[in-house]
Amino acid sequence: QLVYNDDEVKKHFDLRLWVCVSDDFDVKEIVRKILMSATNTEHQNLELDQLQKKMQEQIIGKRYLLVLDDVWNEDREKWLELSSLLKFGREGSKILVTTRSQNAAKIMGTIPSPYELKGLQEGDSWSLFKKMAFEPGQECKSPVLVSIGKEIVQKCGHVPLAIKALGCLLYGKDESKWLSFKEKNLAQISEGGGGMMNILKLSYYHLWSSLKSCFAYCALFPKDYEFNKETLISLWLAQGFVIPMSESQSLEEAGEEYFLTLLNRCFFQDVKEDEWGNI
Repeated sequence: QLVYNDDEVKKHFDLRLWVCVSDDFDVKEIVRKILMSATNTEHQNLELDQLQKKMQEQIIGKRYLLVLDDVWNEDREKWLELSSLLKFGREGSKILVTTRSQNAAKIMGTIPSPYELKGLQEGDSWSLFKKMAFEPGQECKSPVLVSIGKEIVQKCGHVPLAIKALGCLLYGKDESKWLSFKEKNLAQISEGGGGMMNILKLSYYHLWSSLKSCFAYCALFPKDYEFNKETLISLWLAQGFVIPMSESQSLEEAGEEYFLTLLNRCFFQDVKEDEWGNI
């Protein structure tokens, strides 16, 4: 996102397009999403040839940057079908693919070779964990917490999402809770950050029951779905999932707290804020 939104990138390309692909590499759906990114308009109930024509109208003669985010497709024929539809841009157009699959990168003809994203440096990893896990001054008072924290950072393989998830999980907990986490949970995490799903499961298991229901409800949305915070909270309220923490707290305030808790535990990503910092 930082590269995509860089001022120099904006100047260099006539058109920038961002498409979340995920598991299902459906060419028709990807073309529809490209059109949506280009025009900010939905194009439902159109056949592939109609979508293709409209897409060509948007990219022809323009130098474009297309980001295909989170690609898992390893079927070369599907990629060739899509790439054949993207050859109408001006010289210098680029397609940037993010993927966790070496095979996906290979079949898409990555040039010259895939750029592998590295983990954070050790010092940066520790700084991030401290920010997420410690209350002000807490680190200085307990060498035990520091020792456990550094062990957690190593287990996370310097992966930011893993560090944030576990740091947020332990924030505000006393020394006994940290020791309990080390004894009962730390061994479940694969060395080197490979157990990201286990880390997120740990975060989920430590949610209170009504908050688990709120997160599970989000499974109704497709992967990479962009939703409105107020709409989601209203849906939770309608289902009766939200329970105020005190008599003075309204349902809406409790719903806001539920949302922020899930956000801080890294269950939601890519949050947009307005000029006042509101989500």
